[in-house]
Amino acid sequence: MKEYKVMSEPSIIYPEMLKDIAKAKKYIYLETYKFDNDVIGTRFKEELIKKAKEGVEIKVLFDAFGSNAKLEFFNDLIKAGGEVKIFKKLKSFFFGFRKNIKINNERNHRKLLLIDDSISYLGSMNITLTGIINRELVLRVRGDITAKLVDSFLHTWGRYGKLNKKRFKSMLHKNLEIIQDFPSIYSRITESKFKKLINSAKKSIMIETPYFIPSERIVKSLIKKAKKGVNISIIIPEDSEVKLVDIVIGRYLGRLYKNNINIYVYKRSLLHAKLLIIDEKFFMFGTSNVDYRSFMYQFDINFLGKDKELIKQFKKHFGETLIKSVPFDYQKWRSRSSFNKILEHLILRIKEYL
Repeated sequence: MKEYKVMSEPSIIYPEMLKDIAKAKKYIYLETYKFDNDVIGTRFKEELIKKAKEGVEIKVLFDAFGSNAKLEFFNDLIKAGGEVKIFKKLKSFFFGFRKNIKINNERNHRKLLLIDDSISYLGSMNITLTGIINRELVLRVRGDITAKLVDSFLHTWGRYGKLNKKRFKSMLHKNLEIIQDFPSIYSRITESKFKKLINSAKKSIMIETPYFIPSERIVKSLIKKAKKGVNISIIIPEDSEVKLVDIVIGRYLGRLYKNNINIYVYKRSLLHAKLLIIDEKFFMFGTSNVDYRSFMYQFDINFLGKDKELIKQFKKHFGETLIKSVPFDYQKWRSRSSFNKILEHLILRIKEYL
């Protein structure tokens, strides 16, 4: 059986996850940004309860901002022996406005499912019915990399409300680098890796992201490479489901398009995959979006590597996404209203508060 399996459709991903959960003998560790109180969340909870009653160690960590499930939703799982934690409950803005803005912005955006030292899932998939028609990107890995990801998970689990006190460094596993990012205006680990990969490109750059609000240094790197003849293709969703993002993205698209960067709009549903491929030789994928929130305010986890089998599967995924996309309409963009242009500018100015 292959070590790596790339999946894009939730109708395939969820059953695969549940099948692996059902086979667990020792432990199941689940870390997610969004765990919702809906039919999908309930299905996962019920399977976790069964395993807890069988004596399997269960740990669930979900983000307070991303999820609509409350701790009470997991009462039956906790009674069965499972452990559940909420990452950083939201703080009121009434006292300490700027401090609490910072706390509320620093979210756990990681998505991991780890089972029995043998199965790992990493990627864009949340535990929610709202994502059932999304185009996702999830990697199922068989093998001993799970043990390293368990170390990462347990660090987060142990310091789930205090992650800014001690950082967990990135790790190497065979030909993969596991990049563990944390909120920092200065470090921006993932953004630095992203920029370094772009700057190394000789032939092609492929990007998929649901939210595209890049820093100026990423924009400049892309334009510089395009001017040197590197073929650059960026796929974004037609509707990100975050209206402010859809407005502010206009500040970037026209400028990139005018510099010979190919922009495509995915039409079928919400594109939620996060992927970068350089020269068909290197990739970075995981939970980070190409936006300031991921690069500055979120705890994310990504894989960086050059495994040929993975590159092949990621290229196939990108190609299938491209088939269901249409070229960016530059003329329509040019004719957007003055009101939209003003909004773009204002939202960029106040984005740290959003």
